Amino acid sequence: AAVDETPAENPVAPPTAAPVAAATDAPVESPVEAPVETTDAPVESPVEAPVETTDAPTAAPEEKPAPASTPKAGKKMFEDGEYVYSKFAEVKPLIDHPLPDDDTKAKIKEQYGKWGFFDGDEETRPNDDYLAPFPNRDMPGDDMPEDAWQVDAVFVNHYLDAANNMLSKAVEAIYEELGHPKPTDTDGQIARKKMLHWSKVDLSDASGPPPKYAKKGDRGDGGWTTERSFDGLVLRLLHAMMTSDTFTVVMAGHSAAAGQGNHFRQSYMMQFYKVMEPIFARLGVKLITRNVGMGGLGTIQNGLGSGSIYGDEVDLLIWDSGMTEGQSVSHVDTFLRQGLIGGNRVPVVWGGNFALLKMLHEEADADVGEFGWGTDALLEATSKEEFEALPYAQKGMKCAESVQSLCDAEPRFCAKCWIDRDDGIKPEKTQINNPKGQVKWHPGWRMHQLIGRNMAMGILSALQAAINKWNENVMGGPPLADEFWHVTDYYDNIRDKVKNLDKELGECYKDENLPHRVCNTPMKARTQYTPRANPEESSLTSIIKPTADGYVPKNEKKALYDGPDAHNTCYDLPEGAMDIFDVVATRRRLNTVPTEVTAEKAEVEPFTIHTDELSTRKLGDDEIVPGKGWEIWGEPQGYCDGTYNAVCSLETDNECALYGHHDARGGIIGNEFSGWLVLTLNDLKEGLIMIKLHTWHTPNESVMTKDWTSVNNEPTGRRLRERSLRTETISNDQRSLGVRPTDTVELPDTFVFEYAIDGKITSLSKAEFLEKNHHIQRVVENLVLLDDENFTSEPKDVEVAIRMKGCERVCTFALTHIYWA
Repeated sequence: AAVDETPAENPVAPPTAAPVAAATDAPVESPVEAPVETTDAPVESPVEAPVETTDAPTAAPEEKPAPASTPKAGKKMFEDGEYVYSKFAEVKPLIDHPLPDDDTKAKIKEQYGKWGFFDGDEETRPNDDYLAPFPNRDMPGDDMPEDAWQVDAVFVNHYLDAANNMLSKAVEAIYEELGHPKPTDTDGQIARKKMLHWSKVDLSDASGPPPKYAKKGDRGDGGWTTERSFDGLVLRLLHAMMTSDTFTVVMAGHSAAAGQGNHFRQSYMMQFYKVMEPIFARLGVKLITRNVGMGGLGTIQNGLGSGSIYGDEVDLLIWDSGMTEGQSVSHVDTFLRQGLIGGNRVPVVWGGNFALLKMLHEEADADVGEFGWGTDALLEATSKEEFEALPYAQKGMKCAESVQSLCDAEPRFCAKCWIDRDDGIKPEKTQINNPKGQVKWHPGWRMHQLIGRNMAMGILSALQAAINKWNENVMGGPPLADEFWHVTDYYDNIRDKVKNLDKELGECYKDENLPHRVCNTPMKARTQYTPRANPEESSLTSIIKPTADGYVPKNEKKALYDGPDAHNTCYDLPEGAMDIFDVVATRRRLNTVPTEVTAEKAEVEPFTIHTDELSTRKLGDDEIVPGKGWEIWGEPQGYCDGTYNAVCSLETDNECALYGHHDARGGIIGNEFSGWLVLTLNDLKEGLIMIKLHTWHTPNESVMTKDWTSVNNEPTGRRLRERSLRTETISNDQRSLGVRPTDTVELPDTFVFEYAIDGKITSLSKAEFLEKNHHIQRVVENLVLLDDENFTSEPKDVEVAIRMKGCERVCTFALTHIYWA
């Protein structure tokens, strides 16, 4: 839902006489990322107030040092007989974009050439996934089977040659789409390269970001990174190619970054995926791209459980939440640290407070960078003739003052809530004219597309560097030496340094409302918020203990229809416009079997709902029995994991059915009548449990308990008092505007909040609950249930339960997140 999210100016470092980080003199090919920008009004940049740091380490933190990381065993990516190029490198259509037809492919091949690589010796390749037994699939090159493709000189040489040509083709296509075909002169080529150039800076003596990323900088180029961080990105790309693994890019941000006002697939993360997925596929890598932007929120609510909610195999983690979290520097620090230590992989991080990025780079060897907006590539129209000659991708984005009216007249958004279908299916709910969120501080589809192209150009540069390094280091024959692509030691070094950072560095330990151990302890989490990685496994419902009759809350929403949407002209290109997907997806067809387009569901271990032999726990006369009155609230229909091909929020009562966004604040809702909500936390070993609640719901939002008068609506049970407690409802107008109150409802003096950990009940009075339930950000409440590092001497499963008493239906709360370690 669209929410009131007026931009706030972010504090930045005051000007100093000291030099800022210097860029290299010549354009350097580097990684890229891009935030969101608006065309009508300036939008904050995600650069927050610098955090004071010290040049030298100070006293060690009082918290006990985190244990060294233990590498996890590898994973099986392929079934026997499937680890062959024609199967793991298949280019697939998108859910809204088929592969180019033969005529289109012929034209593209004539202009750009073709991807001509194939493996002529597939029948001789090993039958099994020989990399699977090794941590991070880091198999020593000397141990590889002699018929593996990684050690086949013919395969590797042809693969690298074809990759080189493909990357060059993709770069040219992006430049041409933006109206910059390849210049014939050297000066023109240099000028073009600078448009989306990434600077490599020396952070060791930098007092602030490069000028374009200072408070009044235009952020118009590709971005900035460091030499070591760029090499770290190249290492990860080489690893993904050598192991035929996944490469995962995740963005956490606010509504502008999410792309609100536009269709979900018009957002910059999805535009990045649209260009890069076929390229990664040909390289034998599965690209996963998640847009986890959420309107009206920062990142702390999900960042506290980064490895569970964003995914535990993230290679590039992006922060773009300056409007909503720019001044909460301690929360940005927590997001970055949990992102680095919370998963199986240690990602490159782009975005966030400059001083934090510098500190993590210098003190923990983290790979960092900051993304630009790519606006240096925009052509300015100074006349009507020039405006009409602009490429379609740039129409209306930059005009001289004399013709600004032409740019103003070009619609910034193109998004539709409903298009009549040939099959006659119609939504149950009246559709609004335009999606919400089409406000001045949200960029339109062209800006998102530009940012996505800018990101693609940066990754293409890093891929080119990776191919060059591979080429240069197999002159004596493959395989590529382990030092160029093994990641386990690289990850462990960064992860362990982050865990053991001095507590005076950064802002994380200065947060008084969160346990300090979240700064150095990888957290697990479950949530009903979307989007989230592996939505079934990462849901609260996956760990809820069933009632005696087997009830667990379930999302009962149904899809309005199955199959593709009606044709949407917002995705159409005019005659002669560049279709980059067609360019990068054109290849010789290796597989003639039609491919079904589905969401990129992760391969995870099947989860089970926990049941104990004993259905209840007792403490004195109080039984902890799973309650029957809890239900899912606010979670959309579908597979809402933030990826391109996933279908989310297409429920029958959606008032903007084609919007496509995954952003929703779901929870498990209940009140006093609902009884105990019981959950099982697996593998708890650090004695740390926190929950996040919505304490602002109205009684009518708990549909299940509407007519109940006792706990679990049991007529034989203790009947609660007959008096009526004051209730409130939220009007449809308030809800549609996204301005509903989010402060804790007025609780009666008789209110008690209880929680139990392995059967031991703790009761909080109204005053105690309000004191301990910290509102750490807008719409983000955090209640610590356990912070005891001596709670257990070994990992174990722990049962946690919560309930409300003395409030009937007034205290209608929703559990949205639970975190533990």
